[in-house]
Amino acid sequence: MSMRDYMMRFCAGILVVALVMIFLRWVTVVVLIEGCKWDNALTQLVLWDNWRLPERIHPREKDIDWAGLYPFLEPEPERNLLAEMRYRENKLREKQARFADWSETYFPGYTGIVETGRCYDQLIGWDIRPITTGSVQVLPDGWLFFPTLPFDIQEYIEETAGLADFCHTQGAKFLFVPNPPALDEKSDGKFIGRVDFSLQKKDAMLQGLQNRGIDTLDLYPRMRAAFSDRPYHQLFFRTDHHWLPTTGLWAAGQIAGWLKEAAGVPLREELLQPENYRQEQFAAYFLGSQGKRRTRVLAEPDDFMLLYPQFPTNLHYEIPGLGIDTYGDFSVTYDRHEVERKDFYGSNPYAAYNFADCSLIHIENFAQDAADVKILVVKDSFANSVAPFLALCVKQMDILDPRWFKGSIRSYIKKNQPDIVLVIHTMELDYPLERDSHQDDYDFR
Repeated sequence: MSMRDYMMRFCAGILVVALVMIFLRWVTVVVLIEGCKWDNALTQLVLWDNWRLPERIHPREKDIDWAGLYPFLEPEPERNLLAEMRYRENKLREKQARFADWSETYFPGYTGIVETGRCYDQLIGWDIRPITTGSVQVLPDGWLFFPTLPFDIQEYIEETAGLADFCHTQGAKFLFVPNPPALDEKSDGKFIGRVDFSLQKKDAMLQGLQNRGIDTLDLYPRMRAAFSDRPYHQLFFRTDHHWLPTTGLWAAGQIAGWLKEAAGVPLREELLQPENYRQEQFAAYFLGSQGKRRTRVLAEPDDFMLLYPQFPTNLHYEIPGLGIDTYGDFSVTYDRHEVERKDFYGSNPYAAYNFADCSLIHIENFAQDAADVKILVVKDSFANSVAPFLALCVKQMDILDPRWFKGSIRSYIKKNQPDIVLVIHTMELDYPLERDSHQDDYDFR
């Protein structure tokens, strides 16, 4: 028997063992834990590296017919050839993402294998980082970032402008707030316009909306001015693309300032001053989405914090998709499950803020001095550490995430009649707008 045959048999044997281990883990979760309610030391031994696996096999939110509750105002157009190609491309990306997630979830020791590979790469000096969407790049100071590639965002400008026009017909004020880019033009000039184009996309979006007379709030120059005494990157996590919670609190204050000055909302901006918040610290606790890809071999965990108001708060907090309907102080907005143990790969502490990405959240504020105004926030994950703080200044806030809310945002606006609609959203726009799944960040119909 040749060496080639031995190697083929060895690889086939490894594959069989891997499949048996995956099957054993699946039986443990689905049959023993879920079916027989048998959760003991033996089942935990099988799940030794993935203690949250039983909860991850279920959809995070219960199935709600949002399109039935908030139907689309216009019939779905028939897909032409270009739309069909976009649809198939997005479906392919979804399948690739599901396969990757399945591999990470069920394969025993997956993170250990990846870390071993990173150690080998480091040993031989192999550190190739292709410049593609979703790849992780490293800045000279060690901060990580996802590059966003050149792309014509005119379609996104038109979609946002269309939502703004609709809001005005419903008597609601509208404000677009782009999330600031991860790179700073002062310190990262060699990357901007070569590796990353988020700053250009932000400017193009703002210019396109302003040309149509639509209100915008550019936080990027304000951040650079307000925090001129510290490096710009330090306003973000080192291993994650999100900003720090303290930066999110600052952003809430900036939006509150616009609401007071430009929209005439009589709210108390001082409620959003950092000195009015206590910090619960978690040292070296958070390995962000970028750090997870590089693993702990190449990335040091971030410190993490939860912020608590040092003034009385009384909220009604409801998340229909998670079955949450509760009353209490500001702490009810936190998902403590994400910080109950230090697990760099299994937990996501940033998801503790506002229970991460949910289709719909209602916050009712019972403070007597809260501004009597209803705000709708259409957002992505950056606003998870912004919206709850801003909600402390107003009577009512509804929060929609277009990636999970499969109904019509315009129907929601028409039915609930918010006074102000805030779109707080990212500029990582690298693909054509996709409408079939009703889960595109910018599907504002």
